[in-house]
Amino acid sequence: MKSFSPIKYLVPLLALLTAACSSTSEQTQMPPIANEKELPALGVFLQSTAPDMQKVCERKPAHQNCAVNALDVKLFQQSLQQTALFPVVISEQAGADYELLITSLSYRENRNKMQARFTLTWRGLPLKKYEYKISRSGERNDAAFAGELVSQFLQDALKQKAFSPGFLAQNLKSEDYEDDLKAPQQVSNFSLSERRIYNDPLEGSTLTYRDPSYSNDKIEVSVYPIPTSDIGNTEAILEEETEKLRDNLTDFATDLNLPPLHMTEDIVLSWNMMDKEFSGYYLDAKIEKDGLEPFYASYFFFVQEDKIVKFTTTFPSRFALDFVKQALPRMSVPGESIFISNLRRL
Repeated sequence: MKSFSPIKYLVPLLALLTAACSSTSEQTQMPPIANEKELPALGVFLQSTAPDMQKVCERKPAHQNCAVNALDVKLFQQSLQQTALFPVVISEQAGADYELLITSLSYRENRNKMQARFTLTWRGLPLKKYEYKISRSGERNDAAFAGELVSQFLQDALKQKAFSPGFLAQNLKSEDYEDDLKAPQQVSNFSLSERRIYNDPLEGSTLTYRDPSYSNDKIEVSVYPIPTSDIGNTEAILEEETEKLRDNLTDFATDLNLPPLHMTEDIVLSWNMMDKEFSGYYLDAKIEKDGLEPFYASYFFFVQEDKIVKFTTTFPSRFALDFVKQALPRMSVPGESIFISNLRRL
């Protein structure tokens, strides 16, 4: 099968070190998105290809000293970093998924004037353009200009939630996990306590269920697109997912020099529930060491629509089967998006 992109696995082996063993109602309201207000790392670049701005300068008389990109990119970086809204702001360096491409035009006309275009992109794909015109009297102060432009941009971008997963999904035409992922609010003793939607459409969304009686008991339900172009061979898809999980768990345990890690073989599941057929795999993992209480985790993999539905628990599968049986048929996942469909055709 052709893989169109590597999926970033959230390897939950750390949960093994803190795990403790111990009537379904339909969801009425999903919890708020936990990471909705978290802003990503941001790259800042000067964009030199702006013919329209260059033409504006060419039409200005020489005494107005019109210039394109006279403001140093470092001034924009510093202004953005000083807001403390972003974990990191880098200039003229690749590495951040989100990049801000800036073109500025400055000239003197009674007052110091500045035009600027901010283009927000995700992995090179344009999301939104912002245009600004400002002026200042007195001596030209480049740092003040950059600060004012950044302030106006952030005011607009934050109001529009331009860094949110929902804004990204709308612009990329990718899955809308906020509205289209449905799950029960309560399953047995577990309550849906948190949901996260990732800014990478290939990582999808994660729902977290907790049992209030046992603080260490947690179940995460991850929903993300099948990372291959061939989405019809369910058995091969699930085998590939469990193989990746095993490799990641093994590497993680080795790198941290953990006690011996034991994993079961893949166990096949085939259920008929609520007039629906469900086939999947599950496996258990545990760490044991003489004199210490063993720690456990279990993993369940299914396919719905074009999505992997993965359950990760901090306890053995025998205690998780009932939860999975109750939750799975009551879940509804987003269908294949235009964005993912186009990726699969590449």
